[in-house]
Amino acid sequence: MAIKIEFNNPFSAEGNWYKGNLHTHTDNSDGELSPREVISLYHRRGYKILSLTDHYKLTYGEELKKEGICLIPGEEIDGGQSAAGTSFHIVALNITKEITFANKEEITAQEIINRIKAENGEALIAHPYWSGLTLHDILPLEGYLGIEVFNSTCLNSIGKGESSVHWDNLLAKGKRISGFATDDTHGYSEQQYHPMDMGKGWIMVKAISLNRETIMDSIKKGLFYASCGPGIKNLSIEKEIIKVETSPVSSITFIASASQGGRISTSSTLTQAEYEIRGGEKYIRIECADNRGRKAWTSPLFLTNQSGEYF
Repeated sequence: MAIKIEFNNPFSAEGNWYKGNLHTHTDNSDGELSPREVISLYHRRGYKILSLTDHYKLTYGEELKKEGICLIPGEEIDGGQSAAGTSFHIVALNITKEITFANKEEITAQEIINRIKAENGEALIAHPYWSGLTLHDILPLEGYLGIEVFNSTCLNSIGKGESSVHWDNLLAKGKRISGFATDDTHGYSEQQYHPMDMGKGWIMVKAISLNRETIMDSIKKGLFYASCGPGIKNLSIEKEIIKVETSPVSSITFIASASQGGRISTSSTLTQAEYEIRGGEKYIRIECADNRGRKAWTSPLFLTNQSGEYF
């Protein structure tokens, strides 16, 4: 059976790489520092993309713009209720105005997403593991761009920073969504037994220029990879062989639906690996881990037959 691979490959796309964080907080909600201070800190660390996503507050304006960094207007909205009684946290990106609700206890997660889309924005499901969300909570939702596969603050605070199982469960059910790594920073200093959350989760976006329109276009197309440490240098597909090149890592895993996929690991280092597509995979995503446990994640490749149907 002929295989059709649907994947926007950032490594073969035109443009430059830009490092970005799409979830962070200022003292306009519950962050430690002012918006200007947060922007300056990220700018000094080499970030080119930043979204200030204060709780129920749009922190954005001409007075905050800084040369060399692309600010994407954002907001974090919590509401709705999971089966366990916890709230959804949803990050709104590139919205046109602040989103408010008269009574957030009575809204649903889908209503939040719908409002974000109505404001020409994009929605991310924030830290599903930390929020206590399950597949059954997220599966009915429509219209969101992806989930946070990694959240630095959630990892450092209670050890629930990675939500890759949520991502895989949704991909296996046919949801074509991306995985994002973010900081979600509130505190911008080191504390005893709690490392600073800033600069620990990011995305690398391939875009033709550094402005909101082109950056958001690339993000929506999946032209990025997520990381909390390793770098991914290249990904190519030749016939039915996927090849990936990375910074030095200790394992490279080709994760696919059910028991499909493969893994290469070593006690020393790897910088490349390949995987032959077998034909039964619904999706394939690549996860690279270094010897400190830090990971990088590609966007998923979706596999169908020539009729566009999953295997």
